[in-house]
Amino acid sequence: MNTSIPIQAPMGNPPVFGNFYVLSWSLVNLAIIIVIVVLIFRYLKQKNDFRKQVLNRLDSLISLLQHRKDGNE
Repeated sequence: MNTSIPIQAPMGNPPVFGNFYVLSWSLVNLAIIIVIVVLIFRYLKQKNDFRKQVLNRLDSLISLLQHRKDGNE
């Protein structure tokens, strides 16, 4: 009993503008992804800046200690 059922195309036209709920939800999801990426880059930049600051401090301490050592000899 294989009877084929004819499938007809839906009547009417699609709306001119898409569904605003779907569109806005997609934009919210995209904005969340962008915010997460920006926060990750900001965190990595702060971490890198902190490392540079620590290295500069250590370099200045080493130079002060060498200067003090050279002065005592």
